[in-house]
Amino acid sequence: MSGKQIFLSHIHEERELAILIKTSLENEFGGFVNVFVSSDGVSIPAGANFLKRIEDGLMDCVGAIYLISPLSVERNWINFELGAVWVRSTMSVRAGKEELPTLPVCHSGMTRSALPPPLNNLNAIDANQSSQLSFAFRSLQSAVGGKGTLRTDFDRLANEIAGLESIYTLGRHVETLLRTITPNRAGLAEVIGHCQKNSGIVTLELGFIENDVVKQVQSLETKELNGKIKVHITNPGTSFGTSVRNGAEVRIALESELILRFKDALLSKWQD
Repeated sequence: MSGKQIFLSHIHEERELAILIKTSLENEFGGFVNVFVSSDGVSIPAGANFLKRIEDGLMDCVGAIYLISPLSVERNWINFELGAVWVRSTMSVRAGKEELPTLPVCHSGMTRSALPPPLNNLNAIDANQSSQLSFAFRSLQSAVGGKGTLRTDFDRLANEIAGLESIYTLGRHVETLLRTITPNRAGLAEVIGHCQKNSGIVTLELGFIENDVVKQVQSLETKELNGKIKVHITNPGTSFGTSVRNGAEVRIALESELILRFKDALLSKWQD
């Protein structure tokens, strides 16, 4: 493979999207482009100096992509990696050479109009829009010296990205709910099994739970999962057992599909 390299900046929680775009770019450019993704297990092999490989990737790339979500935009690494390529691009232009494309890719609730400075000074795209993906690929094609008609099915790629966006947004809120009420993988499997046996509206009986957990569940009901779950609280008071606990009886009503939609992603991440 030639020395043409694209640096793809992301946070580890969004690794799946980074791998999807990496694979799409390398398939598009057929072996003469390498996409550096720190979490792919290839760009930084086991035992390698992590920071040194990152530095090399930033110095050797001919363009960079930044996956920007409401979560990643707050991370220092994204801004650090953006700054490195930004300075290199400025130096290249001053030397009479080409500008390095630096492309923010907005996803999972981040919009181009909401990008903070200095990201809002760059020509960002929306990840789930096929026409904008095509625009980004053409910009990178020019940077790596490629020519010809692009082969990527951008409608399909946009749909695959939209699926991951669903996991990164609604899926994360569902995961937060389940981690709040279900402490281990066995409990998660029980919830999933209940939803698989019962279609439509299902009820999760939580029994007596402490007030701090009740408040967390209520917050999810009124904010992140508003309209997706209904929390029923009865018999508030004090439970006397091995310890004294203040709380209430709680049950949650929701569509079984809300859980089953993210079943595989949840099971892949859940550990006791």
